[in-house]
Amino acid sequence: MNQLDWEKMKENMDITNVERVSRSSWFVAQSEYTVNTGSRTIGTYTDTQAVDDQYERFTEASTILPYNPSGYALGGSTSWMSGSFSDLTSDNGVYMVFRSYATATSGQTLYAHQETTTIGGATYRLQKLDIADTTGISISVSGASVGRKLVGKFVYPLTGVSSIPASTWTIYYRAIKSNPAIAAHCDVDILIRQANGTIRTTIVTNVANSGELTTAWSTLSGTYTWSAYTVADQTDYLEIDYYIEVTTSSPGKTASLRIDDNTLVIADQTRATNIMLPSEFTVEIEFTGTSNTATWTQLVWTVDSCWTIANVNATLQLYNYTSGSYPTSGAGYISYTSSATPNTDETKIQTIVTNSTHFRDISGNWKIKVKGVKTTTTQFDFKADWIEFETNTADYYSLDIAGTFTIDISTYPLAYIQTIEIQLRYKAEDAGEKWYLKAYNWTSSAYSDNCFNSTAGHTPTTEWDYYAVNLTDKWRSYVRDDGTIYVKIVDEGADINQTTVDIDFLGIRAVIDGTRFTFKNEGALTSHLVSLWIINSTNHRRYDVNIFVNSAGTTTYVRADIGLPAGQFTVKVVTKRGNIAVYSGS
Repeated sequence: MNQLDWEKMKENMDITNVERVSRSSWFVAQSEYTVNTGSRTIGTYTDTQAVDDQYERFTEASTILPYNPSGYALGGSTSWMSGSFSDLTSDNGVYMVFRSYATATSGQTLYAHQETTTIGGATYRLQKLDIADTTGISISVSGASVGRKLVGKFVYPLTGVSSIPASTWTIYYRAIKSNPAIAAHCDVDILIRQANGTIRTTIVTNVANSGELTTAWSTLSGTYTWSAYTVADQTDYLEIDYYIEVTTSSPGKTASLRIDDNTLVIADQTRATNIMLPSEFTVEIEFTGTSNTATWTQLVWTVDSCWTIANVNATLQLYNYTSGSYPTSGAGYISYTSSATPNTDETKIQTIVTNSTHFRDISGNWKIKVKGVKTTTTQFDFKADWIEFETNTADYYSLDIAGTFTIDISTYPLAYIQTIEIQLRYKAEDAGEKWYLKAYNWTSSAYSDNCFNSTAGHTPTTEWDYYAVNLTDKWRSYVRDDGTIYVKIVDEGADINQTTVDIDFLGIRAVIDGTRFTFKNEGALTSHLVSLWIINSTNHRRYDVNIFVNSAGTTTYVRADIGLPAGQFTVKVVTKRGNIAVYSGS
């Protein structure tokens, strides 16, 4: 008999039990809890690892309570463009957007440019507030017949323009005729064109007649008395149609208008002057919200925002209910000139320690006014990213603690987990305050109870209570690839009662469809189990195992990836020495 045969004879392995398991063992905290709000007063995290009345105690502390706007009022003709209050709760680059309105006008000049735009399928040239920016073109009309000859239709968008006040316009024409044999002058039609290309209204025709054209380039002019006009739709265009009217004709002769010529001094460029257009724009919004009526040790208010134009003169004001006004300096007042780079987020924060409660009413309501003003001909937007009204309370208390838990994914692979359960055994001395279990959502990067089987929280009895939640089929969002889960215990909100909470047990476990095997070594030698078979009438399935069972020892082995078949089955385990143990069950 050789050594192997002798050892094989001495080995005596038995399978004493095989049973279905639907839950993993509990996984508990292996490090101390993080106390975000509150304090630890008794015990350590090890006292929360088993249900044994050995507990860790936490006590609520005065808290910082952040609030965000829940309402707004628009000042003047400021308009809301997009976004909602949910966009104001964090600094995340998602905005609530408001558009400015004109608050001042001045006589301005529209220069005739050669660039074009398309409106309703037709082509129009542009008139701009900018002087000529190219070497220019000459547009000629025939002098072979008398009559008004269209030179070009020039449009200016009325974006941000609510009205055009009355004024006397002067139209300047840079013009020439090719031969003394013809007589001609320049004039214009003025109208309002809609964005679909149709005419909204014709203001006037054949006005601002110039003097007679000469055979040398000259700058002529004519005037028109404009009556005030209220803009019907800011997508409309102000259109000036330039004409040359031939009054004495001659075959083969022409007359021309020159536009967009930057070689000419401004006084000689074709243009329309003293048109009363916006020269200043303003945004004004009053944000409102609610807070608490506790005693505050300090107040911190924050506005994170940007402007779509550079160098806006911005003012932020926090309403003072004691004085009944918005401050113009000191506490509750911030003024600044916005970034020279448009759309640059800027965070403005002010901390108020003295008389911080002056900035709320008796119900805890508060108001923040944002105002931005800029001398410009361009309408701009205010983009609010994050607005917060944060109070530090002296007599409002809350608790927020978090712990780290890790599933043994070598025993319970994520692929075989059906969901996760969290269980808490605790005692809270205030029966009027709910408590919530939440977990860190790795997808949204925030603690949440979204898609838990219960999000209603738990009301304690002031005795030992159990509180459990199930993460349903959305559990994977809460479990990191390495099996880590962050679990948080929070109250439903700060209140005037400073509550003590004792935690006897907090753990997580996986819901599975697995099998637990119990092996007993009745031999004199340590046995090494290397393979496992699950057999029934229709299936023979082999699994690799790597289990050592000491002499006279018993080992429990769980496999989350092995589900027992229905009905009669046989389990076989094979040792490295070739011995086999068999178990039959149903």
